[in-house]
Amino acid sequence: VELIKIIEISLTKMGMAHVTSGRKNLSYQDLTFEQNVLSMTREQLIQGVLKRMLIREDELRRSPEIQERYAQAEISNDQSWLDVTHDLQKQIIKEFGLEDEMDDALNCLRCATQIYPDLKDIPLYIRNNRARDGDLHVGSIAPDTPIIKLDGSESPHAQDEWPICSARFSPHGSPILYNQTMTVQDRIAVSKDFMRDFDLKIPVVLDNMANTFEKIYSPWPLRIYIIDPSKNLMYKARPDERMLELNELIQYLEAI
Repeated sequence: VELIKIIEISLTKMGMAHVTSGRKNLSYQDLTFEQNVLSMTREQLIQGVLKRMLIREDELRRSPEIQERYAQAEISNDQSWLDVTHDLQKQIIKEFGLEDEMDDALNCLRCATQIYPDLKDIPLYIRNNRARDGDLHVGSIAPDTPIIKLDGSESPHAQDEWPICSARFSPHGSPILYNQTMTVQDRIAVSKDFMRDFDLKIPVVLDNMANTFEKIYSPWPLRIYIIDPSKNLMYKARPDERMLELNELIQYLEAI
């Protein structure tokens, strides 16, 4: 499989930890600079091979061995979970006999769901990715949404959804493992654990079980809005090169 270098250039421009991270509504055309790239690439790629590679990656990511490697990486000063994922994907490339095309094959694997959108339900990091831009834009009226207080009145990756054994920022140094919450009381309990473990002092409220706030405001994994007293949405932060530019936010606040 010989892939064109234009994909590699485009991935660098996108600037996420992985090509699809936080890009749920990204189309394959967004990966290219020229119209003829799509047809050229489709002729060179075999969808069935990519599908089997994605299935294999999903299988390995969930395996006890890889989860243990993730856990060890998260408490290491020398590597991160991204290094484990990179090595895992290289292993898959070798298993499929594409070692001589390693760099291009890695890019192909990471772009697979953009090249072939009907493969998007295979990788766990795509099917469980909630990151999206959302429908709100500067000038919109910020809608009210129901929220839940920690007493239950209305006003992190779950291990059964997206396992990663993350422990890097855990105060007790061990992986933070919770299943996806199914009830309001479950959600309150997890939130109280979070506040206790991280000694959180700021006010905390929760989305309801229909995730109404998330659906309207698209805050996952991170979002900053500025809303004026009349509920006009005046500022909406967007990531640039994997980061939110806080200097831009500060300058905007100073300006108003």
